[in-house]
Amino acid sequence: MSTEPTVLLTGGRAPVALHLARLFREAGFRVLSAESMKYPLLSFSNAVDRCFSLPGPAVDEAGFVEGLASLIREHAVDWLIPTCEETFYVAKYRRELGSFCRVLADDLDTLARLHHKGVFIEELNRAGELVPKTAVVCDLSDWRRAVEEIPFPAVLKPAYSRFATQVHFLEEPAAEPPVSLDRPWVLQERIPGPQFSTYAVAQRGRLTAYSCYRRVFRVGTGSSITFRHEPEPLLYRWTERLVKRYRYTGQIAFDFIRSDEDGKYYPLECNPRATSGIHLFTDASLVEAMTGNPPACAFPDLGVKAMLGIPVLLYGWRQEKPRKWLKTLATHRDVIFDRRDLLPSLGQGISLLYLFMTALRRRIPLLKLTTWDIEWEGEEDGKGTDHRRNGISRTSPGPAPEAVGAGGDRFRPE
Repeated sequence: MSTEPTVLLTGGRAPVALHLARLFREAGFRVLSAESMKYPLLSFSNAVDRCFSLPGPAVDEAGFVEGLASLIREHAVDWLIPTCEETFYVAKYRRELGSFCRVLADDLDTLARLHHKGVFIEELNRAGELVPKTAVVCDLSDWRRAVEEIPFPAVLKPAYSRFATQVHFLEEPAAEPPVSLDRPWVLQERIPGPQFSTYAVAQRGRLTAYSCYRRVFRVGTGSSITFRHEPEPLLYRWTERLVKRYRYTGQIAFDFIRSDEDGKYYPLECNPRATSGIHLFTDASLVEAMTGNPPACAFPDLGVKAMLGIPVLLYGWRQEKPRKWLKTLATHRDVIFDRRDLLPSLGQGISLLYLFMTALRRRIPLLKLTTWDIEWEGEEDGKGTDHRRNGISRTSPGPAPEAVGAGGDRFRPE
């Protein structure tokens, strides 16, 4: 039996999971992976001791959880660390799984409140935070009330979504919404300005790792594909205070916009899971932040520049001048390529080909296919709590007097 500590990573299809696997391997861990997609990135990596196949939790929740529990017991796993949206299913069974190993995730109720784009803004607003004017739309009466209260231009987006898909930019109000109201949506005033994303790890309300990057190159209007740490001390203090008030444990990320008009930061949404800010960490400090008790918060080196190479190659030239695009390709480290672990660079082609062929066969958009079996859309948590609408006050009145970075007790959820 191995004497190394063992970590089990889920979400092995994602580049963030590959990066984590390499960091854990370098830190002396035995790394296992559990994944429901065929040909995930981690299946090609020499940082992973074994890669196991499980049902997707959105397809077979019981099979997924029972499979995890079996793997944890059989392989003496010390730490279970989810990375993608399977995090919500792990959180739902955190107590049961936590009887076998330590689980880096908070409870489902906390994750659901943070992840719902309307509830998140509502809780910040009640705590006195500066927020964009926001309304939750669940039916036609909500819509009619919202278009009277929210200034235009505005953004309409699903309460639960990923990759900024299905985002509608509306220039003026309309009598009826341009979408089906079979699920909750969020109407939010559109604030012009540069966007920033933060990523953090917290242990029982104490921030143990933090990174921040500005969105420059991206896929469409969504995910950033280049990363360079931006200190932004106001956003650090904002994140530090929020995780303290929620006594949060796990990985968590926030998106902000800095208004061109007043220069203040407005929070837009929260992703209580791993995000690409992981790629800015290049040593064992992130592993210690997740599994240890570090004396101080870990930060990336300011000189670290990372990118998702293939997306930058395919999309970057459309977004910036050729010189800046070429300079980015030359100066940023590809997060997939590693001289000591070459197969994932080749294997990502196999993964993409499989996804592309499956998308054609099933007539599903390629981006949707990458997460369809792990998505969490606010289902009931098994305790009678419907996270799709629970706790929602339909309209958030918008900016409060204080900006990000001020105050001490304003983040205590009510």
